[in-house]
Amino acid sequence: MESILTNLLTSIIGGVDNSINEAFNGLMDLCFNAEYTLTHNFGIAVLSFDNLKTLITTFAFCLIILKFLKKGFDIYILWTEGESDTPPLTFIMYFIRAMVVLICSTVLWDWVVEIIKSFGNSLLNAMSFSTTFTLTTAIVNFATGGIFSAIIGLVAIILYFVLYIQFIMRGLEIWILKLGLPIACVGLVQADGGGFNSYFEKILKSMITVVVQIILCKLSMMLIASSQFIYTIAAIILALKTPRFLQDIMLVSGGGFGNAVNTASKTIELSSQLKRKFAELKRVK
Repeated sequence: MESILTNLLTSIIGGVDNSINEAFNGLMDLCFNAEYTLTHNFGIAVLSFDNLKTLITTFAFCLIILKFLKKGFDIYILWTEGESDTPPLTFIMYFIRAMVVLICSTVLWDWVVEIIKSFGNSLLNAMSFSTTFTLTTAIVNFATGGIFSAIIGLVAIILYFVLYIQFIMRGLEIWILKLGLPIACVGLVQADGGGFNSYFEKILKSMITVVVQIILCKLSMMLIASSQFIYTIAAIILALKTPRFLQDIMLVSGGGFGNAVNTASKTIELSSQLKRKFAELKRVK
């Protein structure tokens, strides 16, 4: 009976051999270049999101202009918003900043992705995790040791499937963040950057989460190669919980990258206003 169950579980694991082995090759591209995966099938383009990206960029361009005009009218004519003594040239510089970042958003995104991917690949190479091997073969060899080993191997396969689905979700999330980056540039019309800082912080957190998950996934594969399946399952579960784990670490009340940028922007703005006030007092004297 035990041999029958063992053979059944082993055949189930071996039946997903090609799918599992191919799925976990190129995880970096799967997560950071989800658009290519969505639009290409066997290297042939079947979809195109160029019109969608153009529409979003045009919409963001119009929003920046409308916000610039409305905010300028409220500040310098109605005096109902912001500091009316802020020099118009400074306000125009905020508008130019938003337009430049919008125009260069695609290039900036490619730079950030390339830096994160290079960092992730460097970590994998430094830790000798970049070597590929036949994952299911190692699991099948372990599963033939008995019914308990076969059950552990089947659990590992199921967890890998769930982890792969999460990688696809992360890739789609990063792609959506890429599409929304032009809209986030609208906040740069404000002195403190508006929602752009928190949006960019969200991008960095998503990308770092993916890198950590890939490292843990590769670690679990190397543990399989050394037949340490209990640690393998622990590494896969930790990879699944990485988003919440990093959220607890990186989201600190009253802190964070966006908060620091906001504080710096407000400090610079306040110092420039104080300088103008002192200059006016000196002229009066």
